[in-house]
Amino acid sequence: MSKVVEVTDQNFEEEVLGSDLPTEVDFWAPWCGPCMRVSPIYDKLSEEYEGKFKFCKINVDESQRTAVRYQIMSIPMQMFFSDGEKIDEILGAVPESTIRTMVEDILKRFPTDEMGRLKVLLTSWVEHNKKHGEKFRKLAQKAKNMEGDPMYSRALQAAEEVGNANEQLSQVLIQLPTH
Repeated sequence: MSKVVEVTDQNFEEEVLGSDLPTEVDFWAPWCGPCMRVSPIYDKLSEEYEGKFKFCKINVDESQRTAVRYQIMSIPMQMFFSDGEKIDEILGAVPESTIRTMVEDILKRFPTDEMGRLKVLLTSWVEHNKKHGEKFRKLAQKAKNMEGDPMYSRALQAAEEVGNANEQLSQVLIQLPTH
C-alpha cells in the first residue's frame, strides 16, 4: 500500500515544510501521461523509505497557489525539501534509478538521525570556520600597522580562540561513530 501523502494548498506547509523528514513533492495532474508513469515509482519508494524519507504529491490543477509559489511550468516536477527549504528538484519522468540516487544523496546530506545531523552540522561548522580562519590570518599578516589598536588586538585574540575551538570540534568529529 502506498505511503504517498496527498497534499493541498491548505496542508502543504504542515506536511512538507514542517516535516521532520526530508520530503519529495510530486507536482502532477491527472491528465499528464508522464505523471502517471512516475507515480508507481513514488508509491514503491514511499514504502521502502518509510520513516526515513517522506513522499508527497500535489495536484497542480487543484492546488494552483502552491504551484504558482514554486513556479511550476512543466510537470511532472519533483521538488525535494528538508527543514522547510527546497534543496533539489527533478523535472520530467525519469527512471527509478535517478530518483533513488537523488533520495540516497539527500539522505547523506540531510540525515534524520541525531548522530548524523550532529556530524553534518559539525562538518559544516568546522569547514566554514577553517576557511574564515585562513582569511583572518592573511589579513592579520598584512595589517601590521593596526597591532596597537585595542579592538584589533581583541579581534585577533577572539579569532585565535575560535581557531582553538575549531580544532577541538575537528577532533570530536573524527571520534564520532559512523553508522
